[in-house]
Amino acid sequence: MDKKFQLKRKHHHIWAHYLKHWSLDDLNVWYTTKKGNYRCDSVYGLAAERDFYKINFLNDEDVRFIRNFSSKSPDELRQIHNGYLNDFCIASRAAKLAETMQPPEHIKQRLEAFQYNVLENLHGSHETDVIEILACLNRGDISVFETSESRVKFKQFFAMQMTRTKSFKKKAMSFAVDRESFERHPNPPFSFETYSQLMEKNWWFLSYMFGMNIGANLTATQHDDKQVLLINETSQPFITSDNPIINVHESMKKIPEGQAPQYMDAFYPLSPKYAYMINNSDRYPSGKVSITRDEALVFNVEMAARAEEHLFAQTESQLKEVKRLCRERSKKPRM
Repeated sequence: MDKKFQLKRKHHHIWAHYLKHWSLDDLNVWYTTKKGNYRCDSVYGLAAERDFYKINFLNDEDVRFIRNFSSKSPDELRQIHNGYLNDFCIASRAAKLAETMQPPEHIKQRLEAFQYNVLENLHGSHETDVIEILACLNRGDISVFETSESRVKFKQFFAMQMTRTKSFKKKAMSFAVDRESFERHPNPPFSFETYSQLMEKNWWFLSYMFGMNIGANLTATQHDDKQVLLINETSQPFITSDNPIINVHESMKKIPEGQAPQYMDAFYPLSPKYAYMINNSDRYPSGKVSITRDEALVFNVEMAARAEEHLFAQTESQLKEVKRLCRERSKKPRM
């Protein structure tokens, strides 16, 4: 089979190149398993799920559903959404036509490869865009953001790391697929049951669309937000997880369960030594900020509390310490 038709079935929530920063041998990393055990394995097999980014070919109802979401966005973003949507509609029509005839084998292979590979490839393109940017940040160099191109690419990548994960999907679905909230909307275009089914079926497109929207918003508000490179040279290196960007804004402590936050201090560990924050608050000034061990520990415990299934660190002992502190915190009453 032609290499370009080979199917990518093992879809990654977290970039293997990113996880290498927590590896002591440039390959293996310590992590927690789904069952809560501790293992050290290759970064290439972790934080992945079979067919997580597989797309569904679209019918008219799917397109109407997606456009209903897109209609809430500004005109410029709607045009971008529509460009992507049109490409997927063309592929969908080709797939439908292929069902009614016997196309050549290479056509069937091309359509199947598109279905399994296209979204993984799109995320891969965002990763490629920021390899040099991340390398600069992990040297403590923020001059890379002096060009608007670098700022835009990084913000888009940053947003996609939020919306591509299983954790984001679960939270978004819990907000969106809520019958009580749904029934408050006058004249909904779909029944609740149909809406729920279409949300699940088309999440692959919606998640990418939400990433585009968040990335555009982060770019638009970059002069209002605090852009912070945290430097951690303490005995408590940063850890990361399969939900690597978390909102640590102070208001999160008071938000009722299931309610969307109004403010965001987005924390993203880049490596054991560096993390990047995009903040609504004045918690830190823009620029480079060195933090204390206690601050690093607070971030690590918060990261552990928000992980979906996996935590990643340089050592097993650090994972055990952070997990212990996370358990202790969970026993305390919420203020």
